[in-house]
Amino acid sequence: MDAPSPLPDGLDSRDLLNHLPVALALLDGNENVLYTNACFRAWFGTPHTLRSWWRTLLPDSSSTEPPALNGAIRAFTGPQARHLQGQRSVHGPWQVLCCTERDRGMGQQAILQQALVELETSATTDPLTGVLTRRRLEEASANELQRFRRFGHPIALILADIDHFKQVNDGHGHLVGDRVLAEFARRLETESRDLDVVGRYGGEEFVILLPSTTLPGACVLAEKLRRAVWETPFPQVGPLSASFGVAECQPGEDWHQWLGRADKALYAAKSQGRNRVEAAPGSTPTSTTIPMDARLNRLVWEEGHGVGDPVLDEQHRTLFSLAHELLQLIRAQAPMGQLYSVLDHLIQTIGQHFHDEERVMTQLNYPGLAQHIKAHRILGAKLDGLTRQSAQGSLSPARLLDFLAYDLVDHHALGPDRDFIPWLQDSGAANPYDPTP
Repeated sequence: MDAPSPLPDGLDSRDLLNHLPVALALLDGNENVLYTNACFRAWFGTPHTLRSWWRTLLPDSSSTEPPALNGAIRAFTGPQARHLQGQRSVHGPWQVLCCTERDRGMGQQAILQQALVELETSATTDPLTGVLTRRRLEEASANELQRFRRFGHPIALILADIDHFKQVNDGHGHLVGDRVLAEFARRLETESRDLDVVGRYGGEEFVILLPSTTLPGACVLAEKLRRAVWETPFPQVGPLSASFGVAECQPGEDWHQWLGRADKALYAAKSQGRNRVEAAPGSTPTSTTIPMDARLNRLVWEEGHGVGDPVLDEQHRTLFSLAHELLQLIRAQAPMGQLYSVLDHLIQTIGQHFHDEERVMTQLNYPGLAQHIKAHRILGAKLDGLTRQSAQGSLSPARLLDFLAYDLVDHHALGPDRDFIPWLQDSGAANPYDPTP
């Protein structure tokens, strides 16, 4: 490894920066490289300018100009297996932080905070395939199981495994095998819904968590995934197949029991010739196990649900209250005009909440902002469609309420909405809306 480059004035903690497993470079106003930490030098050597680094990094790209930094910390995420300077290579997505001298006015804390954001991404994302790690996948499953136990809403999982993957490594080498795994993961993500959670469980095994999905629906998706793998040859390898085991979660099951049934289904698919989908025995739809009213009765705001921002927490509280009010009106068979008056209030609150939440996340430089905005747009579009269907009489108000209660209020407000709590806590600001210093 090259000797540590000198640390410019204004930055301290050389050892801390050098031990970060995130590549860090500091540039002057002309984008000349003033400092690189040990991780950057191990991956990329010691370039003189941002432009020379970018051109070496992407020699075959039509765009050799790096994105403008505009005086702000900038994170770059790279593709797989890029060969650098003819000798070095980076296997799996890489992450680089570049910042200019002007960023030193923001202080070392800002640079380190962004580096820690990248570290958190690395800890939760599989470096080879870009999907969730096993640890993060199990955390996501715990959240989904908690909602399943609370509402009794169906949830399923798919366990996917590439057939004869050892032959790929033995015949083409591990680098090609890595590319196959990355492409396999990409196809799983592309064909899955935005609500689904895709993670690498180990080796060539992947898990897809399917909220609000019964066994038949999960089998349909698994068959779609099987075709996506089998019908399009893989570069450098040709046609490959995969086997899929499917299981719907049953009352009283924990994660390992549920996954174990999916694993048995996968084993059955393998033993019956591979390139097929098998469902775990004993899986039955659970959406009817607990009546809808019983599920909605559990829609009660608790102080532990708060994220720590007074405006957002009050909006969450209002959403819970309005959803519960709608439930009471539906039970009382209240006039439709009264029901839709409350529904309009709820929809307006949702729109304002989405707007305010995105503003807070923007102010906090929350790294999951783009994904969260996408989730808002999907939920908003689905709500619009269901509301129209309900108004036209093709969808019962109870089904609309089920979406509002589970997908929007419980699943989103108590799930992704809570993921940015650490950024709120680190900001040290009790109220991001307060314009005073």
